[in-house]
Amino acid sequence: MKCAMVINGLSTIMVLLTLMIVPGCSEKEKPQSKAAKVSTEAVEKEVKEAYEATKTYTQEQMQAFRDETETKLAEYEKDMDQLQAKAEKLGGDAKMKATQQLAALRQKRDEVSEKMKELSASSGDAWEQMKAGIDAAMADLVIAYKKAAAEFGKIED
Repeated sequence: MKCAMVINGLSTIMVLLTLMIVPGCSEKEKPQSKAAKVSTEAVEKEVKEAYEATKTYTQEQMQAFRDETETKLAEYEKDMDQLQAKAEKLGGDAKMKATQQLAALRQKRDEVSEKMKELSASSGDAWEQMKAGIDAAMADLVIAYKKAAAEFGKIED
């Protein structure tokens, strides 16, 4: 009998503890207060700010790329003028070959310039594709210039 009383007492204590613990658990699962909830307006505002920041950053990157490429083009223009001056001093076939090479160089320069105009007219979404095309055209110009300069005995990096 004593054993049954002890078991009943323990069972009662366990039931009471369970009743005390269960409500405590459910309080932790209640939703957060209204102040912690994020409003649609706040999310829209943050998205708009992120969009504007990204747009500004892209425009800054595009402008820096334009400036850098235009500087390189101006340097190659000077180099081509120097090659032109050397070509004018040549005679016969050498002069004709040099003139052809310079014409090809100027055509490649014009291709880069045309792509730069397209970049100016394009949206920020096309930026990466346009940059890749301009980089490729610029690489072609560099290779053609080095080849022509080698013909004249002048290689510059």
